[in-house]
Amino acid sequence: MALLTTPAIAQQVSDPDADVSVATPAYVADSGPVIAIDASHENFHTVDGRYAPTSAVARSDGYRVVSLDAAPTAQTLSQVKILVVANALTPFAAQEVAAIRAWVEAGGSLLLIADHMPFGTAADGVAKAFGFRFEDSFAAEVVRGPEVFSKDNGRLLDSPITRGQAKGKPVDKIISFTGTVLHAPAGATPLMRLGSGWSILYPKEAWKFDETTPTRPSTEADLRGAAMEVGKGRIALFSEAAMFSAQRANNGAKAGFNAPGAEQNKQFLLNVLHWLSRAQ
Repeated sequence: MALLTTPAIAQQVSDPDADVSVATPAYVADSGPVIAIDASHENFHTVDGRYAPTSAVARSDGYRVVSLDAAPTAQTLSQVKILVVANALTPFAAQEVAAIRAWVEAGGSLLLIADHMPFGTAADGVAKAFGFRFEDSFAAEVVRGPEVFSKDNGRLLDSPITRGQAKGKPVDKIISFTGTVLHAPAGATPLMRLGSGWSILYPKEAWKFDETTPTRPSTEADLRGAAMEVGKGRIALFSEAAMFSAQRANNGAKAGFNAPGAEQNKQFLLNVLHWLSRAQ
């Protein structure tokens, strides 16, 4: 718990020196599908903020990336192929949830990301519309260190995304950076599984832990990522946001695809986007 008492993520900003290049773009520059990154729910990660490196990688791959500053509706989503929601702080209204669900069923793709407390609550309404659930918690390994999800340790699971079947490359190791827990319905494909060896903590206030903080051990049902086809569309949900970006703190520490050991995180991001956009 002592190692979780400092909210380091709040001190982090996007890394302007991160490598956002893509060797073999999936689309011709500025001609790919539109990715809209939500900014209408007090999001902690936005196009020009902590997800600037994410946006840059997507643009290098040929996607057209915009900020969704208005509420998601049938009209605002009409030209969007992938909607990215990363660490919203304001809950989605019922009509917004309904609009997103209908848009996905008609062929849209959703990348929904909610981090450790307090971010799970705001995204949970959207997640539940598809049978998923985000906890309002912190998930931390009992032995703290880089959160390694790999084929070797069994936490990174086989799927079309990890195999890179759509314009991508295989990925066998990902690093994440303190998130929460995702629960998925039976029809979903688990991508990243916590498994054993984690503590799931439920503080009353984010980043404040003591001996009375409710805690439970992790189980095989606790996920870091999952994907599912819904109607004509696709969705992918993850319970940690920094792994898809490149951030650095005041002390020089890095979190994301710029961090030591996370060299395959950028490819994983591309594989997720390729699967969501059905890149051929």
